[in-house]
Amino acid sequence: MSQLQQHPTPTHRAAQPGTSPQVAAADVHRWWVDGWRPSSYQGSYAMTDVTGEIPRELTGTLYRNGPSQQILPEQGDAALHLFDGDALVHAFRFEEGRAHYTGRFVESPSYLVEKDEGRYCMHGATVAAENPTDRIAIREQHNTNVVWHGGKLMAMVENAYPFEIDPRSLAPVGHNDFGGRMLGMATTAHPKIDGRTGQMVIHGYQPFEPYVQLYVIEPDGSCSLAEAIDVPYSTMMHDMAITENHVIFLLCPVIIDPEILINQGRPFAEAVRWEPERGLKFGVRKRAAGSPLQWFDAPSTGFIFHPGNAYEKDGKILMDACTYPDGGALLDSLRTWRRGEMKQNWYARPFQYELDLATGQCREQQFDDRMAEFPRLDDRLVGYPNRYGYAVRGRDGGDAAGSPWSVLVRYHRDGGPSETHDFGVGQWPSEPVFVPRTPDAAEDDGFVLCTVYDGPEDASYVAVLDAANMAAEPLARIGLKHRIPMGFHGNFAAGVV
Repeated sequence: MSQLQQHPTPTHRAAQPGTSPQVAAADVHRWWVDGWRPSSYQGSYAMTDVTGEIPRELTGTLYRNGPSQQILPEQGDAALHLFDGDALVHAFRFEEGRAHYTGRFVESPSYLVEKDEGRYCMHGATVAAENPTDRIAIREQHNTNVVWHGGKLMAMVENAYPFEIDPRSLAPVGHNDFGGRMLGMATTAHPKIDGRTGQMVIHGYQPFEPYVQLYVIEPDGSCSLAEAIDVPYSTMMHDMAITENHVIFLLCPVIIDPEILINQGRPFAEAVRWEPERGLKFGVRKRAAGSPLQWFDAPSTGFIFHPGNAYEKDGKILMDACTYPDGGALLDSLRTWRRGEMKQNWYARPFQYELDLATGQCREQQFDDRMAEFPRLDDRLVGYPNRYGYAVRGRDGGDAAGSPWSVLVRYHRDGGPSETHDFGVGQWPSEPVFVPRTPDAAEDDGFVLCTVYDGPEDASYVAVLDAANMAAEPLARIGLKHRIPMGFHGNFAAGVV
């Protein structure tokens, strides 16, 4: 495969990795910025640099997605919003104790138009294009998630329909509109796949009515439900949650101004604003067609990118989430993320919300003052009671770039102690993905997979952890032959090799 554009590689640093207090803050900051810079590499190779042993029970592919902008604006990649960047999908295939890598850009219409014009020709989330192209209306960069469902692999972003790619070569197949059932301009990048039925529940949102739409996609890929949802105003609704019988919509006070976004054609970041006085609200309805919506007001305000799990118990819904108390600091930090310039109090903390369906009351509990994000669980239990959850967690409550991002944690719902794996200063793990040892293995009997960016070495590797012994050395550390940019989300497709 061709390489589109070379990006500068920084020189290696003298500082050492690990948890040594001798590592200078300036070095950590520089490594953080390096970790997000674009890469042009597309290719495929066997991963032979293995420390430890890859469990032979791992059979399938870990897919990861993230931004890697190929044609940059004059201001450079550091001026880009966190959301900006061409989608670069990585496939790590595991079979018989071996690993293989394939990486390829998602060749969506936006990607191909910009490649053809050879210039930054569409507005990004922050940086506007000079003389925007008239060949395409909206930049679609499917860089947020990559999901396997119904025999299809889909790269996803929240301002477009899913884009199907080949599960082995990652070659483009095309947009998936679920049989023409779509009611809005897009679906989000965060579908929820019921751990028992295999149904995929997904929503879409947009800056004009109907503001929110709900879909249910059956295991065979057909759409069995498509309904508009009545919400009072347009917000950034990045994710949602499900239980066995319900859907939970997150109405957070990050408001989208359609006048700025649609009529004035300005970048997305200029059209969103933090209005904490509106509060944080949850809209709950049955998953069945035509169900009414019940609203709950959270005791304190905040913005939620990602809930963890939700389930029903004794007439109540319990939902985990990573909540940002100061959405304004978050929005500002997303603009300057690639420069490593975070605002005070920008980060999320782990919360649990209890929604009483009989009384309409919402209670909340904050579990930790340290940063927590990218919550995951055993996917077999999505929508049902789970004992364990996983997340990226902070070592402390610091605001500096990289300070909170080198620890994976396993939380216990039953009050047991949290267990952590600290990769060390200058090492940044991705979202943790749990893979059961066998299809019917116990909830904690399996592996936690993540990619890690090694700042001091300007390198990347895959870590395979024992889910029941998170603090131990990785079962396997599998080095890549090239650096991959830090990214967002991914999933494991069992048996897909």
